[in-house]
Amino acid sequence: MNNLPIFDLHCDTLYECHKQNKSIFENDLCLSIARLAKYKKFCQILAMWSDHRIGEEEAYLNFFDARKRLETELEAHKNVKLCTCEKELAECEKTGDGAIFLAVEGGKLIADDISRLDRLYECGIRFLTLVWNDPCRIGGSNLTDEGLTEFGYDVVQRCFKLGIIPDVSHASDNMTEEVISLAEENSAVCIATHSNSRVVCEHRRNLTDSHFSKIAKLGGIIGISLAPMHLTKNEICTVDDILLHIEHYMELGGENTVCLGCDLDGVDILPSGIKTVSDIEKIADALGRINYTDDLIEKIFYANARNFISLWLK
Repeated sequence: MNNLPIFDLHCDTLYECHKQNKSIFENDLCLSIARLAKYKKFCQILAMWSDHRIGEEEAYLNFFDARKRLETELEAHKNVKLCTCEKELAECEKTGDGAIFLAVEGGKLIADDISRLDRLYECGIRFLTLVWNDPCRIGGSNLTDEGLTEFGYDVVQRCFKLGIIPDVSHASDNMTEEVISLAEENSAVCIATHSNSRVVCEHRRNLTDSHFSKIAKLGGIIGISLAPMHLTKNEICTVDDILLHIEHYMELGGENTVCLGCDLDGVDILPSGIKTVSDIEKIADALGRINYTDDLIEKIFYANARNFISLWLK
C-alpha cells in the first residue's frame, strides 16, 4: 500500500532513550522519528514505563527527566510536535509535521498521591496504562485476580474528570471489568493500547472477547501488540500470526476499533520479518493479500485511532 500513514498506540522507546541516553530522532532502537518519517504521516504515543525494578518516587522523577529530554529534542526539530488534543493533531496533519502524544505505562509512579495525576496531565499525559505486570496501589495485574483498590477507583474517576484515558492493557480480568463498568457509569471510555485476543492465543495478558466487545461498545480502541508470546504458542512467530488476531477482532465487529499498538522497544524479540517500525508496513501488505481494502487497512493503521482522538481528546 503506497503512501501509508501510521498511528501507533504504544511503544517503550521514550523509556529506552532515557535509560540508554539515546535520541528519539536518531537511534539504533526499533523506533525512531527518522524511521517513522518514511510514512505518509505519523502519530506515535510514547509511553514512559514505570520500571518495576525501581521505587515509586524514582519512577515519578524519571518521567520528568525523560519529558525534559524529549522537550529539548523537539525544540531542535521543528517538524515534530507534542500534542495534547485533537486541535493540535489536526494542525500537525495540516502542516505535515509528525505528532506525538505522551502516556505512562504503570501507575506505580502515582504512589498514594492522586494529585500526581493532575501534574502528569499538566505535563501532557493523556493515556495511563493503569498497571504493568506487577500489582501496584491501583490494583492487580494480569498475573493476579485482583481488581481495583479503593485508591484505584479514585484514580480512574480522576482520569475521567481530567481527560486522561485509562488503558487496561496489563490489567487483570477483574480490573478490566471494573474499569469498563466505571466508564459506562461515567459516560466515559477506556482503551487497551496493546492487547491481543485470548481466543487466538491463550494468555492472561490478552483480552477476552467479552472485554473486547465492551470496550468497542464504549467507543474505545484496541491496539494489536507485536509481542510474540501474546501472538502465538508456536516457537516461530510470523506476520500471519498478527493477521489471525486482526481477523478475529474483525469477526467481533472491530472495523472501527482495531488499531496498532506495536509495543516496539518493549519486547526483546519481534515476529519474523519485523525488526523496526519501518517493517510495520509488511502488515499492511499482508492484509492486502487477504483482500482487505485500502480503506480498511488505513482504518487499522491510522483512522480508527485518529477518530478516537477527535471524539475523546477535544
